[in-house]
This record gives sequence, structure tokens and C-alpha cells, in this order.
Amino acid sequence: METKTVKQKPLFEGEPIYSMWLRELLRFIAMPSRILATFASPFTWLVLLGVPLSQVFPTGDIQSMFGGLTFFAFIVPGVLSMGLLFGGTNSGVTVLWDKEFGFLKEVMVAPVRRTSLMIGRSLGALTIALIQAVVTIAVALVLGIWLGFRIISIAGFILAVCFMIITFFAFVGFGLTLGAMIEETEGFMTIIRMIEFPMFFLSGALLPLNMIEGIPVLYQLQFINPLTYGVDGIRGFLTGANFLPLWLDITVIVAFALLFLFLGAYKFSRMEVD
Repeated sequence: METKTVKQKPLFEGEPIYSMWLRELLRFIAMPSRILATFASPFTWLVLLGVPLSQVFPTGDIQSMFGGLTFFAFIVPGVLSMGLLFGGTNSGVTVLWDKEFGFLKEVMVAPVRRTSLMIGRSLGALTIALIQAVVTIAVALVLGIWLGFRIISIAGFILAVCFMIITFFAFVGFGLTLGAMIEETEGFMTIIRMIEFPMFFLSGALLPLNMIEGIPVLYQLQFINPLTYGVDGIRGFLTGANFLPLWLDITVIVAFALLFLFLGAYKFSRMEVD
């Protein structure tokens, strides 16, 4: 009597990952309003916030307040981090959309690992976020001719991109974890906005960490906020003006990314689709 052997699924499933990656890009391209919002948002922050306020702070205060940077150069890494935060956490709402419209049910019954589906979605979102980041840096470099922003070196730029990838995956895992736990799209969006904006404003993205030292609770919250280390690391690699040790920035972001990627993968693989 012959015994049938069950073929094991490969750990790395290239075709499902590629398919989900491509689907995320095609869906992005097919939504002009999303394209406009993705690229207009950092441009708006740089032009409407960075340009006017860089004229407010006199030169004498720059050395003490912004680590030797102009205000415009100081907020560029913060604007980059904002795109990574919002883009990463919003990956959770795409899961809910797909669940609501039945697409998720179709792909989850396919004979592929659910983690492959998660990886493909995450890589698609990462590609969009990196395009946004490159466009933001290009705009900042053009404006920086007059406003004092420049990248310290090519190596610093490459390291900053690598650090942005890790930071993005940290918040992708966070978004997918919430998306797998919350059933309603409206509820997810409400909760995620309640988390995103305090996290952004208490990260040192727009003002140095020590500027709210006199407000005890808010000052301490900055140091348990993972985005603080993401902003500081990107700023350090791009401009050389980090306020915390870079080894600490890397350690915290890598730990946060690993924790929530594993948690997000676990929740995604256990998620029930009606």
C-alpha cells in the first residue's frame, strides 16, 4: 500500500510575495487621490511649516536649540518619519478593506503561507513609503540650498535609508497587529489616529527633546515612544545631529520591529475571515 507524502510549503514563497507586492503598487497607482496625498503631505509640511518657521528662529539660537542645524534641516527627518509612521500603521486598514470586500478570504484559502501574504503586502507598502521618502529628500535638498539642509555623506544617506526600512517595518507590524485585532474599519481609523498624532508630536520630529523638559509626564513619554528613536536615528545618519546615541536608536527600533513583526505575523495567521 502506497503512502502519500505531503509536500511541505517552502519557507520563502516568491510568487505569492511578488503578487501581493505588485497588487499593492497597482492599487496605489490606480488611486490618483492617494498618490496626491502621499506626495503632497510631506511637501506641505516642508513648505508651509519648515520655510516660514526657519525665518523665525534667529541664527544665534540654532546652535543651542537644534544641534547646529537650521530649523528646516532639523524637521526634514521628522517629516520623513511621519511618512513612515502613517504609511506603516495604515497597512492595517488595507487588511480591513480587503476583509470587508472579500479579497482577503479568497487569498487566504489559497495553498500558500499567510506570512507570505503579509510579507508581500508589507513590501508593497515599503516601496511606496521609500518613493515618498526619496521625493521628500529631493524637495528638501532643493529648498535646503537656501534653508541650510544637506546630507552629510553618501554613506550617511545609505545608512539612513536602511534605518528607514527598519523603522517602517516596526510600524507595519504595529498596524497589522491592530488590523487583525479590530473588526471595524471606522474603529481602526479612530484608534490609530489617537495613537499616531501623540506619537508623532512626542518624538522630537518638530522640536528638540529637551524643549519640554519642564513638563515631566510629556518629557518621559518621549523616551518610551519608539518613533523618538526612529526620528533621532534618521536625523543622525542624514545630518550628523543625533541627540541620543545611535546604538541606542538602532537597538530600540530593531527590538520594536522584531516584536511587532512577530506579533503581527501571529495575529495575521490566526485571523478569521468570514
